Amino acid sequence: AKRIDTFLVAREQSVLSKLIALGGSSEEESFEVQVKVRVSDPVPVLEGLKNPAIEILRTRHYRQHDAYFFFNDSTQGRIRYREDDFIDDNNNVTNVRGRLTLIGQKREGSFGHDILLSRSRYLAPASHSQRFYREYFKPDKELSVEKDRLRWLTLFKNEEFFINLDHLLQPDLGYYLEIKSRTWSRKDAEIKAALVEELISLLGASTQDVVTHDYTEIVHKN
Repeated sequence: AKRIDTFLVAREQSVLSKLIALGGSSEEESFEVQVKVRVSDPVPVLEGLKNPAIEILRTRHYRQHDAYFFFNDSTQGRIRYREDDFIDDNNNVTNVRGRLTLIGQKREGSFGHDILLSRSRYLAPASHSQRFYREYFKPDKELSVEKDRLRWLTLFKNEEFFINLDHLLQPDLGYYLEIKSRTWSRKDAEIKAALVEELISLLGASTQDVVTHDYTEIVHKN
């Protein structure tokens, strides 16, 4: 009985256990090479995407409403509740998707100009309201971020990269270029990190403007 009590207490306190209990959760096993660059003007990025060396496989336009739940115990990670508004060519919302993501605190390393290597995350569909999840996870702190995101799935030198052009709307913090690619080994990560640096240049940005913080940290710093 004591062992069962201990298990139930641990389960109740674990953010991951709560996420899994909701059902539909999955773990992405891969690692990810990623970089974020502050850009003062989005036009050079859009022009750079016309470079024939960058093959565009798919384009998406989202308006993203993110609520981050933080916990005093940093080992729990943090929960992101996201609503994705899918935007068509006429700027109309065609679909809305809700997702929960458990983001770990640990970064696995960096390459070159602070290109980060991050661990996989747990995902779950979000079928309830933000208020429901606030009461369910009981975070110690909360932060909201709203942004407009243009996303391209691209092929560059036979490697796939996601390129995001983010306009932070709330709070109003301007534009950021984000480049990501899944990776499967240290050697592969090093190769893709070098290609990311090439992409930054092709897209009219500078490695001198690389930002090592995520959006929640950027908001706190401002």
